[in-house]
Amino acid sequence: MLNYVKAELWKVSRRRSFWALAGILAALAFLFFLLYTLSGATLAELAGDLPAFQFVGMLLAPLLVQAVDGRCTDTLKNEVSFGLERRRIYLGKLWAVLLAGVGLALALMGGALGLGWLFLSHGTEDNLWLNGMILLFVILAALPLWCGSAAFCHMAAMLIPSAGAWVGGYYLLFFFGQPILVVIASLFFGGNVNVWPMEIIQTILMPYSLLMAEYLSGSLSLAYQLWCWGVGMLWLLGSTAAGLLLFARRDVR
Repeated sequence: MLNYVKAELWKVSRRRSFWALAGILAALAFLFFLLYTLSGATLAELAGDLPAFQFVGMLLAPLLVQAVDGRCTDTLKNEVSFGLERRRIYLGKLWAVLLAGVGLALALMGGALGLGWLFLSHGTEDNLWLNGMILLFVILAALPLWCGSAAFCHMAAMLIPSAGAWVGGYYLLFFFGQPILVVIASLFFGGNVNVWPMEIIQTILMPYSLLMAEYLSGSLSLAYQLWCWGVGMLWLLGSTAAGLLLFARRDVR
């Protein structure tokens, strides 16, 4: 498995689509840093605002998975015909997606903070330390949610030949499908979305809500961290189990 993952990561490193995506995101991150520089903000303020942008990782999951898995349908037939286990193929490519995505995310945030360290005033030591710890806490909470979203996209990429179909379907589900499901579920509780069962349903169906700025305010606790890991692992393990089951039955041509 380790050799397969290494081979997949090597393939990713040779794909122009991946580096094009990384370049665009790096340019946007630099623009974000430049705006902070022009506004006279401090490094402490930069670190304090980064947690509000962690949900962007879930928006970018389809683009990352497509950059990593985009040509998997071209090689699946050969890999299967050479006798590679479908389970190994599926999990190996999933590991490549997760490692590439987390590595890219950390590189972008690390780059922005590194530039801030060099070119911005640091602010008070107490604020810098506090905002830095909050950022690390939120990144740790966002990690399983990113991975769950990437695992769902990987499942779609491995099962649906048309990239446009599954990427478009993901965004439709993200912006419209999940909120509609929450509204339908609320009908069983008289339309009341504030009862505790609805809070659980909403969190599971709309995991990105855990990373929205209004949810983060005053919610940074151990319970919040456990919620993020629980929901993220549910999506990761659920998508992986469903993907393995369906991929084992897929007619690879």
